[in-house]
Amino acid sequence: MQIPFRLAAAGRGTVEVGLIAAIGVATAVFMSTALVLPGLISAFDIGPGAAGFVSGVQLAGFVVTSFLAGRVTTPSPRLFVLAMLVLAGANLTTAVIDDFAALLVLRFIAGLALGVITWLSWAGVFGDPRRMGEIAVVGPIAGVVASPLVGLLVEAGSFRWVYLALGVVSFVPLLWIPSFEGAVRSEDRVRSGRGAPAAYVLIVALAMLSIGGSAVFVFGGVIAESRLAISPGAYSLVLAGNAAAGIPAARWKGDRPLTGMWLISCGLCAVIFATTSIAVVGAAAIIFWGFAFWVGIPGTYALLSRVSRFPAERAGDAQGAMAVGRILGPILGGSLIALGSEITLGIVAGSLMAAGGAAIVMTELRNHRAELGPGVPPEPG
Repeated sequence: MQIPFRLAAAGRGTVEVGLIAAIGVATAVFMSTALVLPGLISAFDIGPGAAGFVSGVQLAGFVVTSFLAGRVTTPSPRLFVLAMLVLAGANLTTAVIDDFAALLVLRFIAGLALGVITWLSWAGVFGDPRRMGEIAVVGPIAGVVASPLVGLLVEAGSFRWVYLALGVVSFVPLLWIPSFEGAVRSEDRVRSGRGAPAAYVLIVALAMLSIGGSAVFVFGGVIAESRLAISPGAYSLVLAGNAAAGIPAARWKGDRPLTGMWLISCGLCAVIFATTSIAVVGAAAIIFWGFAFWVGIPGTYALLSRVSRFPAERAGDAQGAMAVGRILGPILGGSLIALGSEITLGIVAGSLMAAGGAAIVMTELRNHRAELGPGVPPEPG
């Protein structure tokens, strides 16, 4: 499981290895949740609905610390060590318990630690497009590499093997404790006035994108099988293609102008995937979605840093808003399928994503005009 962040740290990266390792571990924990749910259902003799609470409480803990971390503390090596130790302890204990209520408590605690770890990783690079790309690329790399490894552990033993491995791996980032020199901090805020309205617009837009995207992705396997006649095995390859397409996009170190346009195209991909009956077209939409998403998200984070008066807080707010979206998205998706169809889901979710992307485009254009200043004449044409 060290492969994703070792790959991300390869080359001439400028982000401290500890941050790459930490976000790699966090990504692996989140990715493993869906894969271990069948084992949890069997081991604890519960239904699918109850098993879904495991993901829900973990995300709830993540949301809490994502929103609070930048407001009550500052990035520090001590906080990094504490968060990694808490995550390791929660994972290792999850591997040995037999009580479902205790499991939920432990996953909530793990979510709290994951929120701090993710905030620390992004706060360490927030506002630097090149370094943000090095953090962002860990996600798609993990999608290509870590998911099959977790699958092998599930098949080799049970969910307990997965959490045992995650617990051990959670100690690995402690080999490279970051210094957090240059990280955005709460005391860096502009003290006159409250947060910039543009920052709040971007945070809401990110939540909209996450709600729409997760609504479609959670039911992607259902759509692929029922509308496109794509088997689960083949669809897993499509998802691997989605993750692989995001690697060069996330790693890109140049400017990302009009990043919202790429996120609008993600909404279009959601509509195409849920409405087409041609397998190749649907698969291509999912793969392109991965590329467009990872062009747009780091660019949006860079824009959020520029327009924000409270960069340390906004780094956590962005992650928290998207986590809220991942909680609400499946609820929206299930309701739309129950009331309508996969086509209804695709159109509504895609439109929600496109609206979020449009808000980002408008914010970027307004910020660009503000940076030019009133004395700069408009370009001809």
